[in-house]
Amino acid sequence: MSAYVLDTHPLLFYAARKLAKLGRKARNAFEEFERGEACLYVPAPVVIETWRLTLNGTIVLSTSLDTWWAEIQVDELVQIDLTAEDVLRAASLDWEHKDLFDRLIVATALRLDCPLLTRDGAITGWGGVETVW
Repeated sequence: MSAYVLDTHPLLFYAARKLAKLGRKARNAFEEFERGEACLYVPAPVVIETWRLTLNGTIVLSTSLDTWWAEIQVDELVQIDLTAEDVLRAASLDWEHKDLFDRLIVATALRLDCPLLTRDGAITGWGGVETVW
């Protein structure tokens, strides 16, 4: 079974059923997921970043964050807790990027040794983690 770590934007695109916004390979990963052939990991920083995006009005959910999460939650969409190891690894990455969420999401992908579904140019341009889009 394949496994991928999700960045925030692919999760939001998927939850909103905006699959056309996903790259071909990312769309294939979600199709694998829907067939039960892939596991998608959601790092805790993705949940936190989603909350932040709702607080600042960047995204609008039709429900509360709790209800939204419950609506998209299935067994193969696995929430991954943030560990001290992730924080320490994020802090020590040889990467000039200062976005705390990106660094923590990347550290989680590295810990799980899974490709990261993202189109974030700061992450894909760095090259320190395998990405799929």
